Amino acid sequence: MSDYQWREKVRNVQQSTKEESQVPERAKSLGFGCFTLGMILMSLFLAFFAYGLFTQGQWMFGTVSIVLVVGIGFMVFKLIKAEKLP
Repeated sequence: MSDYQWREKVRNVQQSTKEESQVPERAKSLGFGCFTLGMILMSLFLAFFAYGLFTQGQWMFGTVSIVLVVGIGFMVFKLIKAEKLP
């Protein structure tokens, strides 16, 4: 009995991924928020990593880390400011 219920749940999930209108807006915004938070945390980690590299005298790798932080920050900024798709 539970096997049929599981199959029905899997079918419902497959249908909701095929049709955009069935995915709730709250789930979309929650996923986007988690992605944004992860990118911000990764850029903070890279910033601290770059600081550690600079203090150890590794100027080249520190500069590469800073460039990555700036790139990730720019992407997150553009994602947050982008218009919502219909």
